Amino acid sequence: MLLLASAIFTYVNPQDPIQQYVIRKDFFTGFKAGEFSVYDTNEKQLYYRIESNYDIMQNIKIIAYPSKQEVGRLEAKIKAFVYKAEISILDPQTNQWVTGLIQQNFQIVGSLFNIDWNGQQITMKSEIASLTSKFFDTNAQLLAQFRLRPTSVFVTNKYDMTIFSNKYPQQIYLLGLAARDHITSSKKGG
Repeated sequence: MLLLASAIFTYVNPQDPIQQYVIRKDFFTGFKAGEFSVYDTNEKQLYYRIESNYDIMQNIKIIAYPSKQEVGRLEAKIKAFVYKAEISILDPQTNQWVTGLIQQNFQIVGSLFNIDWNGQQITMKSEIASLTSKFFDTNAQLLAQFRLRPTSVFVTNKYDMTIFSNKYPQQIYLLGLAARDHITSSKKGG
């Protein structure tokens, strides 16, 4: 009985989510980077669109709905062997863009990204063969996570995202998802 109880508590996240989304990648985007729709868990209300521009490198923007205001940007940069992108997030209080950087660290197994934004450090980690990526602050607090639905591996990607903290703007997690998806999609394509 004690073993069962410890197993349950090991896998239950003690944090309550403050926001949950279902994120569906568009089936066809042509020669552009992946585009996504971000919905509530019932997939009825659209909260964001992640749209891409025609570019050699990944170049995307996050559009908030229903206002259709641009609230986030990502522009990938050329870097040998690993992913690197500049990000910008609109601060709603000042109406100013706050910039940062997403960089992939070389890993033999799993994946690790450092996100530097507004003087803060966030890491995005995935274990080898895991469908889940998790965001942590410098104190190892779980901020958010997203999981690729196993059934979507063979068709268009669909993710479940859970946000546990409002310490950072949600756009950081959406840009992280788009970056991770871009890398895994590029590996599949060749």
